[in-house]
Amino acid sequence: LRVLVNPVVRPLGAETYASYEGCLSIPDLRGLLPRHTEVEVSYLDPAGHGHVERFGGLSAGTMQHELDHLDGILFPDRVEDPTTLCTWEMFHAHRQDAWVESIEPLLARFPGEPAAR
Repeated sequence: LRVLVNPVVRPLGAETYASYEGCLSIPDLRGLLPRHTEVEVSYLDPAGHGHVERFGGLSAGTMQHELDHLDGILFPDRVEDPTTLCTWEMFHAHRQDAWVESIEPLLARFPGEPAAR
């Protein structure tokens, strides 16, 4: 469990990757959207101590996704091409393999990342 009080996310550079995201707030939907490849997050812990952490790869996307919620933003708000929206079943059947292949270089750059499958 990680508690972030008043988090601020800052991109580290202009590089982005195409993240195929879903969310428990919108069950059975996925969509393709840009996320920054590397971010820095500053925040306070529950005791009021300041922290700054850097995240890269899929973890950077996850932090951006979760912190968007604090601003009332859900992933479809960031989807640039609505034709990429699909169900989980459609994603697994028709889009997952190509997406995983497209992010393999990203996963190689950030080896501590969880597997995309």
